[in-house]
Amino acid sequence: MNRRTLSIHLFFLPLLLLATLGCAHTPQSGLVVTPSGPLFVDDGGSGQIPVLFIHGNGGSTAQWSEQLRHLRPTRRAVALDLPGMGKSPAPANGDHSLDAMAAAIDATTRKIGLRRFVLVGHSYGGAVVATYAAQHPDQVAGIVYVDAAGAPLTLTEQQKAPLLAALRADKMAVINAWFAPMLKPSSAAVRDAVLASAKNTSLEAFTSALLSLEGYDAQRIVNAYHGPRLAIAATDIESPASFHKLFPAITAKPISGAGHWIMLDKPAELNAALDAFLASIH
Repeated sequence: MNRRTLSIHLFFLPLLLLATLGCAHTPQSGLVVTPSGPLFVDDGGSGQIPVLFIHGNGGSTAQWSEQLRHLRPTRRAVALDLPGMGKSPAPANGDHSLDAMAAAIDATTRKIGLRRFVLVGHSYGGAVVATYAAQHPDQVAGIVYVDAAGAPLTLTEQQKAPLLAALRADKMAVINAWFAPMLKPSSAAVRDAVLASAKNTSLEAFTSALLSLEGYDAQRIVNAYHGPRLAIAATDIESPASFHKLFPAITAKPISGAGHWIMLDKPAELNAALDAFLASIH
């Protein structure tokens, strides 16, 4: 190789390296075929340690739109519709257990090439990400719990039967009454978006996900993961059963003026808390 040819190769080498790195991840948004069935992902961005967002019961990837937009200029950010919710079809086997939801995360992340990532879980999604992290701690770089479920659902048989009957008779009447206190600080637009998403969720998916929390051993499962953790709390609606009250050892970031869906009510404040947490993850 003469000197001129060598100089040409050296000139183009950085461009070839950039091209190779650019091909390492091709974001794919849409239905991803996995052993858990087709699952919808909203995938984009590249750069630093990726973040995977998991919504609550009756939610969808759309509830994380502001966080995805905020993070994607500097890192990969992915949101997943859990089986039977959002744009993900119901699982063929009808399994909506927390273990099944964790398996859906595992199947999806393997399919789209997420190797080590930060998990963000809202409400019921907090129980899902805790379950996944307890089973796959090496995959998880950190967890952010956004007003997450921190205790099992406790219903007697006498309470459960009328609740399920009411949901079957008029799902949205029950959900409207149930969600009303959690949405009290929220704007009308946020309330409408949350209720529309719940309406779009099938009765089977909603009730099965709800009942999956009956056996949720939160203290054991949440504390099985020993990596970095942050709890973001809506202080206007907090109670003794709030996640940050039940897990005082986890650093908490209180946010006021927000309902349960903090990412919709106070996206800038949640994004700032997320940025500070992500800056500590290596």
